[in-house]
Amino acid sequence: MAEEFEMTQQLSEDEIEYKKRWVFEQIIKINEKDKELEDERKLIEIQKGMLERQKRRNLLLSKQLENQKNLFDQQWQIMENGFHQLALDKERFEREKLVYRDTVYREARRGMNYSENVKLFFKGVDDTTSLKKRYKELLKIFHPDNTHGDSQLIQAIMSEYETQRRFFLGT
Repeated sequence: MAEEFEMTQQLSEDEIEYKKRWVFEQIIKINEKDKELEDERKLIEIQKGMLERQKRRNLLLSKQLENQKNLFDQQWQIMENGFHQLALDKERFEREKLVYRDTVYREARRGMNYSENVKLFFKGVDDTTSLKKRYKELLKIFHPDNTHGDSQLIQAIMSEYETQRRFFLGT
């Protein structure tokens, strides 16, 4: 029995030694794991900082993009308003041009009826260059191919031009 007691005591001392070694190895493994976890925590902190900087940069870029979009929209609206106003001005100009041509045509017709021949067309002309210029303008306005053109009126203008030209040339 004493032998058995010694064996059980030896086993238990061996078991204790084994358990101590096992606990020591586990402590070493735990310390290694702690070190790995600490390294991973530091890496995660670095990555977190990088992500926050990227997030701030993205936020700044999105604000800049939004400002640029707003500026573009404002400029686009200004251009649209300008084009709209330009179209309205063009229409008004075309209407005024037609009204003016009608008025000039009516006055010319009325002048033909009330005055001798067509002396109204070259009234106020006092040299050959202005006579020639007025003649070309009148031909453009009253040419038979135009909407208000008339071949009889053109013949009257041509005859008055010839009369005035002879007068200025002295022949």
